Amino acid sequence: MFEPHDKKTKGGSRGGGPNPPDQRRVVQPLSVIRGNRTQPASASPATTAPNGEGTSEVVEQQQQPVPQQKPASAAPSSTLLHLWAMLNQRGRWSSLVVVPSHESGSGLQVVQAIIEVASKQSSTPVHFLDAEGLELGAAQHVVAEMMAYVEQGDRVVVLLDSVVANPVGLEVALAAERALLCVSLGTSDYTSARRTLDLIGKERFLGSVTLQPTSGASKK
Repeated sequence: MFEPHDKKTKGGSRGGGPNPPDQRRVVQPLSVIRGNRTQPASASPATTAPNGEGTSEVVEQQQQPVPQQKPASAAPSSTLLHLWAMLNQRGRWSSLVVVPSHESGSGLQVVQAIIEVASKQSSTPVHFLDAEGLELGAAQHVVAEMMAYVEQGDRVVVLLDSVVANPVGLEVALAAERALLCVSLGTSDYTSARRTLDLIGKERFLGSVTLQPTSGASKK
């Protein structure tokens, strides 16, 4: 099961030190998941439509922020189950990097979703490494910690910031087995997203998650 108090990486946050997820900014729940296969129709108020590229999009109505702590018996939502299915449809992975498609983006919201569903669905421990804001020379320490979890048979999810804006994280992304792209509606740009795919390698990506903008967010 997921261990929420794993030690963080030497990269830490942009503020100069590692911050646990519950001390970060409040984020809105994800509303769109884009995978590599067509998903079955959901019984929830969501719609599924092909996007013309052999992928599908699952869209849910905008929700209010979910409390940090839920009763242990609470079942994952259909959106989280679709996310978990997308992440595992191409076989088992041991290491996964979550990376935003543009400079000011963050995949924290997506990592929280992965952690939540993994705690219910994964029979293997899933660890979290916060590697946002890596400085020069720090990537190798993150890679070493990531590989240590893999070697003991566990799984690990690593949070990176944009590899276009901060190329230090690219070393970590290239050492991981798989990657997940986070696209923020209204702020992500096509050029940065394409550059991110090219730098990390399209073959590593399991898919992308599209995030609804938070209230009052400015658009580029």
